[in-house]
Amino acid sequence: MSGNVTPPPPESMLLTGKFGMQIVRQAAGNWWVFMLRGVAAIIFGILVFLFPGLGLAFILAFLGAWMALDGIGSIYQAVKGGHPTGERSRTWLWIDGIISLVAAAVILFAPGVSAIGLLIVTAAWFLLSGGARLMLAFRLSSVLLGLLGALNIVIGAWMLLRPGPGLLAVIWMVGLEAIAMGVIMIGLGWRLKHIHQNPQLEAGQTKI
Repeated sequence: MSGNVTPPPPESMLLTGKFGMQIVRQAAGNWWVFMLRGVAAIIFGILVFLFPGLGLAFILAFLGAWMALDGIGSIYQAVKGGHPTGERSRTWLWIDGIISLVAAAVILFAPGVSAIGLLIVTAAWFLLSGGARLMLAFRLSSVLLGLLGALNIVIGAWMLLRPGPGLLAVIWMVGLEAIAMGVIMIGLGWRLKHIHQNPQLEAGQTKI
């Protein structure tokens, strides 16, 4: 009587799992950057809700500063990543960072842009950065990063399809999204910290 023998997984699957684990471990080395970006996002969101009377220009300055800090965080992570198997992941981090910095520059250094122009810039930032984060989530097999990318895309699409409420209402919506984004970023950073501090974890235990 012959027993059922499960065939070993194809070599390509083993290589993919190995490379994926290396990419996640590489990202785990910068877990604190995810947490820093999350804290910055939450602070921005809280400021929007606590001080609505600061004035639109002041809130936009905070929005631009948050975009810039988020972009710098992505580019830092792209520069620090050095493993050749993570090259495509680094590319998406570069794209994410550059999109954020360009959007920040438009908001901070183009005061003559109309309200609808600022709305379009902000919506484009959400859509493009969300797409980049979805691609990065696919590379890392990250549910949390995928959720973050999907949330960005939903908010960006809503801003383009429903511009009627006005820019101030949009800023409040951005503040709410910033808090949600910050919570997800901190959760992702916490998970990556656990992976970084436990190098003995196997591939199945490094899912983020």
